[in-house]
Amino acid sequence: MSTNRSLLFIGGGILALVVLAVAVVLLAEARGPATFAPGSPQETMQRYLAAWDERDYEASYAFFSEGIRADATLDEYEQRARAYGGEFSGFGEVAVYIDNAVVDGDEATLHLTVEQFYDDGGGLGGGGSSFRTEREVRMVQEADGWKIDEQLIGIEQIPFGEF
Repeated sequence: MSTNRSLLFIGGGILALVVLAVAVVLLAEARGPATFAPGSPQETMQRYLAAWDERDYEASYAFFSEGIRADATLDEYEQRARAYGGEFSGFGEVAVYIDNAVVDGDEATLHLTVEQFYDDGGGLGGGGSSFRTEREVRMVQEADGWKIDEQLIGIEQIPFGEF
């Protein structure tokens, strides 16, 4: 009799854990992107990434500092961005998490976590894997707001003019 009762408790505990895990996953997916203070370095990066995701190269180029835009024209940036998209489009989805910003006057360093998701051939939806890397991005304050102060294609440090 006590063995049956123990099995019921174990089964109930497992069921509770499964329900809890499902609830956590559903809440995490429903949360959506973070919101940042308007005009902050984090919000600027979020808007840049949204423009990049839409392949709006003119809009994403506008988020670069004057110094970066002086080094490469919009046409050079767009040409490199299109080549990058063609070379790396098969690697799966990428999630960028803006962890924090260290602001020192007119300069800021954003600390990001970049997570790359890809299918490693497991099939039936069970073969996905991910890889996380830490990343820093320099930003500067200009007259019209925060700007990215390094050459990025997407979130990668790739010079615009080199092929």
